[in-house]
Amino acid sequence: MCFSANMSLGMGVVGFAAATVTFMDKDEAFWVRAARSYAIFHFSLMELIQYFAYPVADQCGYGTNLFLSELSTYHISLQAFAIMPALATYSTDKLALPKATMIGATLSGIFLICTFLPKEWQLFDVVPNFIGNMISCLYMGKYHIGYAIQSAFGLFVTHGSLFGLALSGFLWKNNWKMASYHFIMAVMTLFMPQWIFGVTTGEAAAMYCFFSIPITGSFMPYFKGFFMAEEMSQNDPLLTDR
Repeated sequence: MCFSANMSLGMGVVGFAAATVTFMDKDEAFWVRAARSYAIFHFSLMELIQYFAYPVADQCGYGTNLFLSELSTYHISLQAFAIMPALATYSTDKLALPKATMIGATLSGIFLICTFLPKEWQLFDVVPNFIGNMISCLYMGKYHIGYAIQSAFGLFVTHGSLFGLALSGFLWKNNWKMASYHFIMAVMTLFMPQWIFGVTTGEAAAMYCFFSIPITGSFMPYFKGFFMAEEMSQNDPLLTDR
């Protein structure tokens, strides 16, 4: 099994198309479809970053590789802001979306600040093996592009991102369907590449971005009838008619 630059490009294009379809869902309020479509767009963008990274893989510390590595750092920092509001749109709590947006923006803001702090600052002197005190580089792994991303307090960034991706949906009322789906899929796709393919965490994280397109595809309008809370569906005549 081997991933390629063309596969990354194809997944990115498919993701952008899915984001467009989701944004055009006129049955939803503007901020709801904006949150859902942005989540898909965000991870599709990472596929394009990986597409451009293949020709310059392992050219660490300079040129296009350095630029894409830094761009990847910012992209990972913004994951909480991308995913948390989208997860909250399936809750019956009308305040879930603005709350999730504020929490996600706060977390991502902190993660961004960490990228500018001295990289030697790490929690408990633990340096994560793909986000930590290292030279940022996109390298060629066994099957896929891999990440080596530098950030202060890398352990906090990695666990904070995992919370935003896999756990935050459980904060909101009647949101267990969407939260459970994303929790299971995020945990499986973050660790399965390491279990099955025997790759490093950095390469597994890049593979997660590959799998994240079908994961975030759950935000498309075709699936909201399943993931929407039953209470919300009963109160929405548009969904009831369908």
